Amino acid sequence: MPANLPPQYFDAEKNFRLAKNPVEKIAALEEMLAIMPKHKGTDHLRAELRRRIAKLTEASEKKAATKRASMVIEREGAAQVAVIGLPNAGKSQLVSSITNASPAVAEYPFTTHSATPGMMEFENIQIQLIDTPPLVPQAIDFWLPPMLRRADALLIMVDLADAPQAQMEAITAQLER
Repeated sequence: MPANLPPQYFDAEKNFRLAKNPVEKIAALEEMLAIMPKHKGTDHLRAELRRRIAKLTEASEKKAATKRASMVIEREGAAQVAVIGLPNAGKSQLVSSITNASPAVAEYPFTTHSATPGMMEFENIQIQLIDTPPLVPQAIDFWLPPMLRRADALLIMVDLADAPQAQMEAITAQLER
């Protein structure tokens, strides 16, 4: 049975095909559904449009539910080096002293809560250093391991006054996880 669709329907269908994101597609489909006449010749087409709307809505909700906030620091310079270590190893002090960054530096542990990038120059080559929070099992943020994987190199800082071998073992154990 013919659907006898008006020209406005075909304009809305064109908008649907040109839509880039799910929100625009859903809006175009709803417009098509509103313009379409209601009779037995359009029942299957109406059902198809409703199915497409439901599928796009479900996909966008699922995508929104799985999306997590992450901390991505864009790579700048020739290399990106993450400075890692246990609390009070001197990571922030090093980044502060050799880059233009100004991370919080204090005598007490866990001063650094987020990554702080800074640029260091070595023989006219710009290298990005990233000051990171301490690597301890109880307090590793979900965004830290992917950031460490994206880095070109890791600079491991240990406190030489307090059992450096044990610190190194603890850090490598965290990195192997």
